[in-house]
Amino acid sequence: MVKQILTGAGFVEGKTFKETRFLKPPRTTYAVYMDSFRGRGADGVNLIKEHTYTIELYSYKADPTAEAKIEKMFDTLGIEYEKSERYWLDTEQLYQVVYTFYFIEK
Repeated sequence: MVKQILTGAGFVEGKTFKETRFLKPPRTTYAVYMDSFRGRGADGVNLIKEHTYTIELYSYKADPTAEAKIEKMFDTLGIEYEKSERYWLDTEQLYQVVYTFYFIEK
């Protein structure tokens, strides 16, 4: 699901988005995502996974275009999401925006 959102927004897996982190971040706007989940079910059988995805968007200058592309993908796919306020990471010299969404897999 998250790969569909990011590729649809114009990011390229391994180049401008990755799971967890980049060892050497690109010198352009990029995204990192994390997936945590909880398995549940009935009668001791976990048939459902409740995913909590986080997409962290990083940019060297404010990039409202990249933000709008990600948000358009959420809207196109009909996925509810939460967006944090854009803030400056002084130690990294980057802007960060965090998106969080939930997805149930059966």
